[in-house]
Amino acid sequence: MKPLQGEDRIPMPSALRSNACLRLLPLSVFVAVLLGSTGLVAQMTLPGPGPLDPVADATGAATERDVHKPLPEQYIWTAPEKSATTDRIAYVFPGINEKTEPHYFRTSFKVDAVPSRATLYVAGPRSAQIYLNGRLIEHVDTDVTHPVTMHVIAVPVEGTLRPGINVLAMKVVRGRGVTGFTNSALLIQETSGQVVVAKVVAREPWVNGPTLMLSGPEWRSTASPASGWEGTTFDDSAWKPVQALAGIEDTLDEFQWNADAGLYDWPGYDGISPFLAHRSIPVSAVMSSAPYRSQWSGLEQLTSAKPSAPLAIKLSQAVLPNAEAPTIVVDFGREITARMQFVSASNSLAKVAVQYGESYDEMMKNPYLGVNVVPIAPHGTGYGPKSSFRYAKVSFIEGAPDLAFSSITADDIFYPVTYKGSFESSDELLNRIWAVGAYTAHLCMQDDIWDSPKRDRGRWMGDTDVMGRTIEDAFDDRFLMRDTLDRLLGPAPVKQHVNGIPGYSAFWFTGVAQYIRQTGDLEWLRGTHERMLQLLAYVDKEFDENNVYANKTNVWLYVDWSPELNGDTQESRRASTLEFYAAYRDAAFLLRTLGDNDNAAKYEQRAAQIKAAAQQHLLDPRIGSFGTRWQTNAMAVLSGVAEPSQYNAIWQNSLDSVGHVRFNSLVTTPYYGYYVLAAMAKMDHREDALQWMRQYWGGMVRENATSFWEAYDPDWFKEDFHASLQADNRSGYFVSLAHGWSTGAMPWLMEQVLGIQSTGEGFSTVTIRPDLLDLKYARGSEPTPRGPLGVDIDGGTVSIDLPAGIVATVLVPVAHVGAMVMMNGNPTSGTSVEGGHRLAISLRAAGHYTFTSR
Repeated sequence: MKPLQGEDRIPMPSALRSNACLRLLPLSVFVAVLLGSTGLVAQMTLPGPGPLDPVADATGAATERDVHKPLPEQYIWTAPEKSATTDRIAYVFPGINEKTEPHYFRTSFKVDAVPSRATLYVAGPRSAQIYLNGRLIEHVDTDVTHPVTMHVIAVPVEGTLRPGINVLAMKVVRGRGVTGFTNSALLIQETSGQVVVAKVVAREPWVNGPTLMLSGPEWRSTASPASGWEGTTFDDSAWKPVQALAGIEDTLDEFQWNADAGLYDWPGYDGISPFLAHRSIPVSAVMSSAPYRSQWSGLEQLTSAKPSAPLAIKLSQAVLPNAEAPTIVVDFGREITARMQFVSASNSLAKVAVQYGESYDEMMKNPYLGVNVVPIAPHGTGYGPKSSFRYAKVSFIEGAPDLAFSSITADDIFYPVTYKGSFESSDELLNRIWAVGAYTAHLCMQDDIWDSPKRDRGRWMGDTDVMGRTIEDAFDDRFLMRDTLDRLLGPAPVKQHVNGIPGYSAFWFTGVAQYIRQTGDLEWLRGTHERMLQLLAYVDKEFDENNVYANKTNVWLYVDWSPELNGDTQESRRASTLEFYAAYRDAAFLLRTLGDNDNAAKYEQRAAQIKAAAQQHLLDPRIGSFGTRWQTNAMAVLSGVAEPSQYNAIWQNSLDSVGHVRFNSLVTTPYYGYYVLAAMAKMDHREDALQWMRQYWGGMVRENATSFWEAYDPDWFKEDFHASLQADNRSGYFVSLAHGWSTGAMPWLMEQVLGIQSTGEGFSTVTIRPDLLDLKYARGSEPTPRGPLGVDIDGGTVSIDLPAGIVATVLVPVAHVGAMVMMNGNPTSGTSVEGGHRLAISLRAAGHYTFTSR
């Protein structure tokens, strides 16, 4: 399937085509909607998503398509530049002071009559000398140390324009750029800082209006101009046409990696995909306010959803330094993916300085996007940068000096999707873990599925392998999952690893296999068939003569942010080999699902070779496990390389210590924590896994997390907790507090407590192994293409609502070995499994089933 290019071709997500409003429905109706049957309605009282997610109900939300038309101005660059012709992922980026040779641009445009006010805007370069009609109108050098790298330059030009033909000439140096690991040629160029965009607007600075000139393909450029290049009579016919890369809002690729963060004050710019939606979120609390020498009124209105009066501010002088500006610090009560929104009731331009924080300390000490000045046009609306935050500090630095704001809110930017899955148990902590996991994933569902809406705002396959399970369990989404998986694989021919990381190539296969098992989206899968085989052929070359992964392509290896598990180490190679066994195993499943039986057989054989090699060369014969590291042994178990006969040694030498190591230097992120949880369950240590979940994910919840963090350890310093979090082999406020790869505890509850695990494409077959562990009850619903599948476990009674078209194997717990199992009040037979402690019963017809044992 070809990745989405023109967003006008993107269909509306189903949540906005539906009138469903689960959050506002009575509980009985909510259950009926979730389960689609009457069997469990009387028994279950499933809660809605609750107050954690402020946009769980998308009813009435305005989509970007409804309120905004993409801007026509285009990113351009010097024609000979080769960056836009490659899609190779790089891990080495130009240093701040590298590739700083100047580039020259010229264009001419006609103005019928010079307006009373006109402003030229330029963004992209770090420095610029700008000439209009032969006159130097601006020479600017931006701050390359500022976290936001694409600064907007605004220059009044009404005094320099003339009726008729006008000539604009610029000498620029590329922007600093941002780190971005992508296979998009356009995004590679944008993140490298090798773009320029420009326009002239017939209004005063920072006020949108009619355009007189736009950057586009008619511009010309060179890297080696003759003298006089800036003049009106200079002959630029020998200059080449520019690379016209794309309109600055043409494709969601342009909105990745914070590459466009600095365009927040570009007139008319949103940088939001048309399928996303908006909703204003009022301030939850004003944490502090300091008027200094200024005066204000109406501060209490900030926490009202419908303010009855504006916030009025009388500045002590028209322009104030930050240190003397009146300031407020606001809390939105939870992590949100948003931008600050200021609606002016002033008669003149206002300026505020904003800084965000996922934590209070990040906001005050080292905000990830820095401090940014937001201009707000008279009676207009101004926005801060897009990001993810809970706290914001606003300093009112410039005005008439009388300022007034109708509202100051957060413009919540969200993917309008309906909560379809659910989980509730007798343990409120587990219920909260489920809700926080689902909400974290929802925060990351933006312009594709991101690792995090603060950092990196990009697609990563490892994150998607974990978060994709969360998304399907909670939302049953196909739209974003399709596009994200497709773009991660990249266009044909596939000639590199996914995200440039071998392990992420492996997780592409496991993530896609899980997606197909849950959705049955064979139409999309067929579109990847050729590229899937290309990626497999690329992976095949990575192994040595012993069938052990050998990093033949000499790339950076990554398993987890833990010593010896990133970078090219023996431990990384060992764990990567195990990940590739899982990849070959699931690739064979995908190929057989597509009817490509020859290649399926080939990769089943290849998987068998890798497993045999891992047993021979990677197992430590002295101790009977795959070393001692949690991550490596978890993948050995989960992939199937480890045999059940080896589980005891693996437990004793490695995973038995999970949750029992204080001040652990061998960090495990919540990302690989999911695989550890899943491996513990597979080894029949579910209660140990549940206790670790309560300690680890529950620890974040007890520390007031409203979304799960990129990194965590219960023993890390708590006084300034955010500064102590460790990721990317370092620590600090850059660490994300809303990270999709940390949501794995949520699907684990669906898989191991409710016991729902799809085994065939689109839930054609499913295994249900309900297990209360130490709970009194647990109930929930799993969305499937065939309808919701409901499970209720209450003491010794298990109830299941099965949609039509699913063949289920239910592993019913028995009261004691040899005990009778009753189905809907009648004795039933099955196959004794798990040493006689469960009875495997096959269900082939839709309906409501109740099981007891005596």
